Amino acid sequence: MEKVLTVLNALLPVLSGIGGAFIGGYFTRKSQHDLLSREIAREDTREMRKELRETLDIYSKVLEIDGEILFTVLIGGSHTEFEIDKYQEKIRPVLYGKFYLIHNDVAKIVSSMDSLIQECNFNEEITSYEHKVLCQEYWKLIRIINEHMQKFRNDMQNSSPK
Repeated sequence: MEKVLTVLNALLPVLSGIGGAFIGGYFTRKSQHDLLSREIAREDTREMRKELRETLDIYSKVLEIDGEILFTVLIGGSHTEFEIDKYQEKIRPVLYGKFYLIHNDVAKIVSSMDSLIQECNFNEEITSYEHKVLCQEYWKLIRIINEHMQKFRNDMQNSSPK
């Protein structure tokens, strides 16, 4: 019995040390993992904000150009004509500069307009119907960009401290 007590007295500090090291290591690892997870989440949020800012810069530039240049012209009655050359020179490069950042709905309209313009170039003419469709798509583009800008403003107001 004395031998058992001697062995237990010798093993108990070793087992306590091993157990303490294991528990300490576990909690250290857990706290480091939690800290790293929070840091990754913070970095992701920063990156998303940066991309949102860049997207809003693109939209702001498009709206600025739209305010400076007339892209749809009334040519009599209810007939409108779309200024394709001005659009391709001024608006299109801004949108395609960072096309991957713009929202899907905006990208779809731009792609649709590009397809119709390519078709007109292929046919070497543009009908009044095609002008009308391009004008409608352009107005839709501007409306949706304004909606995204308004949503951003609303989100900013709702998230600001009161």
